[in-house]
Amino acid sequence: MRKFFFLFLAFILVSCSGDAVKRLVPVAEEPSESGEDVTDENNENPETPDDAVVTPDENGGQGEVQDEEKPVTDNETPVTDDETPEIPDSEEVPVNDETPETPDEEEDSEPELPDIEYPECGIAFDGSNCSAAYCHTIDDCCEGDVCVATDGCGGHKVCRTAFFKENFDSYTAGSFPPESSVWTLKYRGAGKQYQMVTSERYVSAENSMHLLGTKSGNLSAIMTAALPHVPDVINVEFRMNAQGDDVSLALCSFERESPGQNWGDMYLKIEFANGKIRYQIPEWTVYEVAPSYEANQWYKLRIKMNQPAKTISVWVNDELKVENQAFTLASWSIPNICLASNKQDKKVWFDDIFVWAE
Repeated sequence: MRKFFFLFLAFILVSCSGDAVKRLVPVAEEPSESGEDVTDENNENPETPDDAVVTPDENGGQGEVQDEEKPVTDNETPVTDDETPEIPDSEEVPVNDETPETPDEEEDSEPELPDIEYPECGIAFDGSNCSAAYCHTIDDCCEGDVCVATDGCGGHKVCRTAFFKENFDSYTAGSFPPESSVWTLKYRGAGKQYQMVTSERYVSAENSMHLLGTKSGNLSAIMTAALPHVPDVINVEFRMNAQGDDVSLALCSFERESPGQNWGDMYLKIEFANGKIRYQIPEWTVYEVAPSYEANQWYKLRIKMNQPAKTISVWVNDELKVENQAFTLASWSIPNICLASNKQDKKVWFDDIFVWAE
C-alpha cells in the first residue's frame, strides 16, 4: 500500500513539473540551425503578448524585453511612412476662402455715356441727341451710315446719316460701273480697261475702285459722281490706298460751258503728293496735313468744310490733323465727287465713301 502511495505521489510530481516547464517555454524562440522557425505544433497561430517579446539569452535564461508594434486592428488607422510631413512653423500657408481679386480691366479707349440703350441700328444725330445717337463703330448705326466723332457731343462718336455713300460692292469686278450708276468716267488715263471695279484690294468686302493715270500722253484718269445737294457744313470720308503720288479725291465741278474750259474745277482736294498728305482750297493753294504716308496702305481720310464760317478740318485715320483752318473760297451750287489718278503712272484704290451734312 505504501509502495502504491509513493508511486502516485511521484506521478503527481512528474505531472506538475511538466506543466511548470511548459510555462517557462518562451513565446519567440531563436531560429533553428536549419533556418526554420520553432513553433508550437499544437497551435498554428500562437498568441503573442501585447507589449513585449521575451527572448532567451545565451544561457537559456530570460533575455531583454523588446518593444514591438501593436498589430493593426480593424478599428485603427495604420500609420505609414508616406504621411504628409508637417509644415515648419517658419513656413506659413495663407488660408483665404475669398475669391482672389483680379486686376481691373483696361478702360475702354472709347469715352462712354451713361445709361445708353443702343437701338437696333442706331439713331441719326440731329445736333441734340448725343446719348441716343452714340456709337462705338459703324455697326451701331443704320446700314450705310457712319459712326464719327463730333464736337457737339464732346468728341463722342455718333451716327450720321450719309446722303451719299458708295463702297462699289454692288458692281461687277473687272469693269467700270455701268451707265445706270451715278459714276461717269471723265478721263480715261492709261485706258478705260484700267479704270475698273476690282476685288484686288478693298476695305469693306469685297470690291473697291481702281484708277490709273499715265505719264505717256500726260493723261489723267478721273471719274465723277454728282452730289444731290451741298449743305452749308459738308463732311466727306473715304478710304484711299495708292502706289505713290498724284492721286486724290476732290469736290469738283465740270459746269463751265466755254470751249476749252471743261477740264473741271477742283474746289477742295485732298491728295497724296510729294510724299505728303495735303489738301488744296482753292486749287493750287496747298496745305500740309501729314508729313508722310506709306505706299500700298489703306488710309481713312475725312474732310469737313464749313462754308458759313469758311473753315476746314481734316482727319487722318480718325486723328484730327487740321482744325478749323480758314479759307477764302466762295461757295458753289452743285459740285461733284471726283476720284483721280493723275499723270504719274500710279495705281490708286478708293473704298467706303460717305458724305453727310452737319
